[in-house]
Amino acid sequence: MKKALLISVFAVAAALSLQAQDIHFSQFFFAPAWLNPAETGHFDAQYRATANQRTQWREVAQPYTTFALAADGRPDFLPENFSVGAAIMNDRAGDARFNTFTLLLGGAYRYAFKNDDRHSLRGGVQMGLSQVSLDPEALRFDNQFDGAAFDPNRPTGENFARNSRVHANVNLGLAYTFDYARGKSLTGGWAGHNLTRPDRSFFNDTGVNLPARHTFYLRGAWNLRPDIDLLPALSYMRQGTFSEVLAGGAVRYTLLNERSMYRAVFAGWFGRFGDSGIGLAGMEIDDWRVGVSYDVNLSNLQVASRNRGGFEFSVQYLFNRTPQNSGFMHRYCPRYI
Repeated sequence: MKKALLISVFAVAAALSLQAQDIHFSQFFFAPAWLNPAETGHFDAQYRATANQRTQWREVAQPYTTFALAADGRPDFLPENFSVGAAIMNDRAGDARFNTFTLLLGGAYRYAFKNDDRHSLRGGVQMGLSQVSLDPEALRFDNQFDGAAFDPNRPTGENFARNSRVHANVNLGLAYTFDYARGKSLTGGWAGHNLTRPDRSFFNDTGVNLPARHTFYLRGAWNLRPDIDLLPALSYMRQGTFSEVLAGGAVRYTLLNERSMYRAVFAGWFGRFGDSGIGLAGMEIDDWRVGVSYDVNLSNLQVASRNRGGFEFSVQYLFNRTPQNSGFMHRYCPRYI
């Protein structure tokens, strides 16, 4: 009975508190459209398609599920150094069926330093719409407990003025890349999301706004041997009173790198400080990139979660890859991290 009550309280509280927090991915390096608008078009091909799927808290409540699609590239009709992209995402959270659907359109510009082409600076912008909704009938409130049992026919005592809301999104970002040498690079960036701080109240209250989310991140590549790359990454996010630090890395082992054929596998570990550890594995096959990760919950919630956090899957495909002068698919910087 105590466990059931704990799970119910957590599910309701989490569903309502999510109104003030954005959805995010553990594989942030594999979700460029949701990380930073300046990452639009930052890859060595003409077009890129990315899909991300995440399932979380299946052990605690109704699973939180997120699915996202994105496409970006540099069409021939655009001026040099410009790129465009589009992204959609749908997220459903817990017992309240709190749903968020987002559509974004954006673009980026890359400034190359004339005196040293190892440096590049990119700026990006995204604009779009989000619809948030919930199902009040799926929630349980204390007024519906008669002292002995739960009665779904008892009045909840709550009066939702609406069960959905639509608002605009404005996101901005900057990113800088330094290609130190072949196979050695560093990228750092900042992104600001929800810069208009949209109203998210279901009661038509004033002052209930989605806080702006600021993200700072670093990711690098360091070629240790011709067939081994070290791929570290760090992300810091802050949104209102909430913050998150995620750090770790992966090692990539190249199995084959001959002209039009490329085969590699990678594996690593990341930590979300105070919350979870994240195991990561994946592969690269020619123009395909696939990543799989699992969050092991280590927070106080592990009493209910039994350390089970979230499963995440990412896949990426590159179209019209840019050939290298040598004819080989040598990577100057990693495509997924």
